[in-house]
Amino acid sequence: MKKADIIYIVGSVFAAMTALFYCGTTWFSLKLPCYYPLEHTWKWGKEEGIPSQGWYSKQALAYLAAAVVALTVYLLLKYTRLKNAGLNPALTKLLGVVVIIVVVLCMGYMLYHEFVKWRVF
Repeated sequence: MKKADIIYIVGSVFAAMTALFYCGTTWFSLKLPCYYPLEHTWKWGKEEGIPSQGWYSKQALAYLAAAVVALTVYLLLKYTRLKNAGLNPALTKLLGVVVIIVVVLCMGYMLYHEFVKWRVF
């Protein structure tokens, strides 16, 4: 497999996994640290009635978990029998479309979640 193919696949996996892991923090109601800007401090979980920014830790978790998955995919592609396989144009197109769909659906879900939480709808 060419270096460009590996980079394309690993980048695609990283993008899709970042979106899925970010949404996963909401789906599974993970208790993560939140930053409280008025108090200039971090606390575990969300305290009601006090403004906080939980997306910092959601992003950190999503990026780190996606990096682990992308690194695993990279190592699989680099050091297994898959290194001799090629990436044909149809598979390239399919992977791109799947990644775009995953990212757009996750972005749409998070937008909907935040709009409902802040009573925009």
